Amino acid sequence: MESVLEEIRRFLPLGITAVEADTDGICLQGDRWRLRINTSWRVTEGAEIIVSPGLAREGSSHYGLEDLIGDEVVDVGLQGVRFARDLYVVTREGRILKIFSDFPYGEWLLSVSRLGDERRIPIFDLEGPVSDVT
Repeated sequence: MESVLEEIRRFLPLGITAVEADTDGICLQGDRWRLRINTSWRVTEGAEIIVSPGLAREGSSHYGLEDLIGDEVVDVGLQGVRFARDLYVVTREGRILKIFSDFPYGEWLLSVSRLGDERRIPIFDLEGPVSDVT
């Protein structure tokens, strides 16, 4: 799995320019990337949970995720059990977005396109949770 993480790291840093939230999940995106999450998630800073669906702010339709706009993803990792591992992303400001899948497939999708590609055709896709099984 380390090779998958290294592949993602080739594209870093990834600026966060927009966030979306709907009844199915959330989406973070930038000029050349998009992370769609359709399962449980949370954002931590140090040991404190600072953003999650359960901590929705009054008047915020994005659970407080708008605080991530202007930050950058600077590292990625995998967490979880051997056969169902989920992505986490680390921002320049030290916040960590963690994903917690409930099902073995289709819970999140990270897509990266070429810089300047207005059609945003993915050159890299990773759907999770991912597995160590080859």
